[in-house]
Amino acid sequence: MRTRRLLPLIAVCVCVATPAEGTGQIRLRDFVITEGASLEGYLGNFSAITVPQIDSTERAVAGVGEFRVRGILGLMARETQSVDVAFDGGIRQFATGGFQLRNYAPREHSGSLETTYQRRIRRVGSLTANAGARLRSISDRPPMPLYLAPGYDRYTAGMSYLHRGIFDLGVEGEVADYAAPKVLPALDLLDRSSVVVTAGVRKIYRSPAELDRDDYWGLRAFSSYSYHSYPQQGQGSPRIDHAVGAGATFEGRWERLSLEFTLEGTRSRSTSRRVEYNAARLNGQADWILGQSTQVGLRGTLARKRFIQPGQDALVPGEEADNASMLYAELTRHLGDRVSGAFRFGWQKVETNISGAYYTRFGGSFFLRVRPWN
Repeated sequence: MRTRRLLPLIAVCVCVATPAEGTGQIRLRDFVITEGASLEGYLGNFSAITVPQIDSTERAVAGVGEFRVRGILGLMARETQSVDVAFDGGIRQFATGGFQLRNYAPREHSGSLETTYQRRIRRVGSLTANAGARLRSISDRPPMPLYLAPGYDRYTAGMSYLHRGIFDLGVEGEVADYAAPKVLPALDLLDRSSVVVTAGVRKIYRSPAELDRDDYWGLRAFSSYSYHSYPQQGQGSPRIDHAVGAGATFEGRWERLSLEFTLEGTRSRSTSRRVEYNAARLNGQADWILGQSTQVGLRGTLARKRFIQPGQDALVPGEEADNASMLYAELTRHLGDRVSGAFRFGWQKVETNISGAYYTRFGGSFFLRVRPWN
């Protein structure tokens, strides 16, 4: 699996930085080991377009075991600049039921590495540059409605500038290569090269009574332009999409509560008229501290996408053809200085705009997170 190439690199990062309490320049800022188990149910009437087997069902269940490590390496920390490397790698193993021909046992490997450089410029702004890679692979992928996104190799690089905490400008490039197996070469159609430019302005508000605390609330308005090229699509010339977006974000932080809401609209036009669409998305999150050792987190998304042309039934769900709504709630309890447990409940529904096609995922999970070093 191509994803496994990152796992040895992550292991090297951990070994190099393990002596976090030493006097060396490299410092392990965070390191978390997560083990989890989930029970999930799936409903839906999507056709089995992402697997060669014709074994789609309208009801399926899955038990999932998960193991993951993540952390942050501080390679340099000076008064005006810093360099960090974030790493993440893990495996998820599924055991499924509800299919007609056989029960599948998909395994997901994933890993990522990202290097971030930050520099303060003359006390008026800050510059951030980053580069990263994320690899993901799926074996024994099941039919719908138990949908797992295709495997890929994804590489990104970007730069952003924040001026006086008010104005921000950023650009990011991405190359995504989908790992299409020989039995399903159509997934190569998703290969993509992208450039995204964003600009925003923000304002932070504090009341006189909060000047000696970290409490604040703020607003940010932003706009974006996206260029996407699909080299495997199109006849004679690749498919190229141009998208413009605009939106606003509200964020606030108080002693025990933090909130963030983002509303964004997107207009995408393409050299292939069949994939042109208008879309809107509302993202929200809230974190509430109930006591010294208990916290509740909520995450939600409501998205609507409408294609200009009818008949978009050949696109892969989760990539271009979806209107996705999701809600996650997590209760975290700190069991000690280095150990915490979390219960998560989730619901997700993905729809297309043809024939009422959809799939729904719901279920609960338990995670045990350990920080071997403080």
